[in-house]
Amino acid sequence: MRNLALIPILGFGLCGAGAAVAAETLADELANGFYSRINLLGYDLYQDVEQSLLNPGNVLGIAHNEAELQFRPDFNLKWKKFEFDLKPRFQTSRASVAYTGPVARALRRDFPFVYQGIVRFLTDESRDSSFVNEGTVRFLAGERLVLSYGRENLQWGPSALLSPSNPFNANNGRVNPNLELPGLDYARAVWVVSPALTASVVINTGKGRLDAGQRYRKASALKMDYTSDDAFFSVIASKADGERARLGGFAGWNVSDALSVRAEVSAAGNGTDDRFGTRRRDRQLLLGGSYTLESGPTLSAEFFWNNDGCADAPIQVCVLLRGTLLDPVRPLVRRRYAMLQLVKTEIAGKLNVYARATKNLDDHSSQLTVNLEYELGQHWQLYVIPTWYHGTRESEFGSLLNRSLFAGASYTF
Repeated sequence: MRNLALIPILGFGLCGAGAAVAAETLADELANGFYSRINLLGYDLYQDVEQSLLNPGNVLGIAHNEAELQFRPDFNLKWKKFEFDLKPRFQTSRASVAYTGPVARALRRDFPFVYQGIVRFLTDESRDSSFVNEGTVRFLAGERLVLSYGRENLQWGPSALLSPSNPFNANNGRVNPNLELPGLDYARAVWVVSPALTASVVINTGKGRLDAGQRYRKASALKMDYTSDDAFFSVIASKADGERARLGGFAGWNVSDALSVRAEVSAAGNGTDDRFGTRRRDRQLLLGGSYTLESGPTLSAEFFWNNDGCADAPIQVCVLLRGTLLDPVRPLVRRRYAMLQLVKTEIAGKLNVYARATKNLDDHSSQLTVNLEYELGQHWQLYVIPTWYHGTRESEFGSLLNRSLFAGASYTF
């Protein structure tokens, strides 16, 4: 009988041990599936603001100097059939804006000390902010079906200048990849039909981190992707609120180890501009190619044609016609552009150089950007990005800035 009395005690002990093993297993699963990357970026941005009819007296409030410190942790957790991504951001910044209207010019001329005091009081701004730029939950609903919802910077396509087939955000951020593009809110379903073919349904549910001054329209898309050993292509059908249905796509072909070619298109049905009652033919085409020299540098060229752009009018009239200055779906205002790019990485094992020249073939303005990245050890990176703008005050690239300089450093741990 005394042995029988020990059974409940032994059973409780075994249950406790089982719970401890289960808890330890769960902790191990979470630890093994967890990944983190933390980046600290600090930079100073100087901008020489142009005075034009598009921005008289700097009414747009473009900062001529901005210093910012960003804390960027990235977290990822894979657990059973779930995957969680979280990218919170914490930043502190200080910006100085100079206004140059008639009153400001008179004060600066006759009362320089008063002018400087007013400028410091009214236009120097310090700001601390925290937000989530990206955060997504994914669920493996089957062997070939993945469902997700959250905030993402959703990019695709091989183009360097922009991605006209993307109905959510055509900007690709490749001019200065140190500055993050805003995440938008999406619900997605991805079906892996075969190793070469994938089908996706994407529904944009919210504007996410888009700035208040940027035009936004909800959109949904059906995307089909095919990939082979030497080539790939995608077809995207989309519909945005208040706009006609659109069909787009992109393709790329590795002709040889050194040469690759690419194309990207987007087109919508003919319609009428609601603001001015004019007929519109919304067609976009991008053609490009890249060639890697034996010595290492890669040369790229692209031509972009936007039939819906504004070809001849002054830039301020073009902006008035389309109703907004900042449109993430159509970031370029005019019709024809050419881009040349040179990329040379790991110079002496530490220096990366990206040089890009973009020419507006309609108003003959241009933009030249040189991106210098220097790897200082395993954790530090230094950045210097000068940009020059050339064109008249009524041109696209010459109407807002004359030149700018981005200088910064980042530490990753």
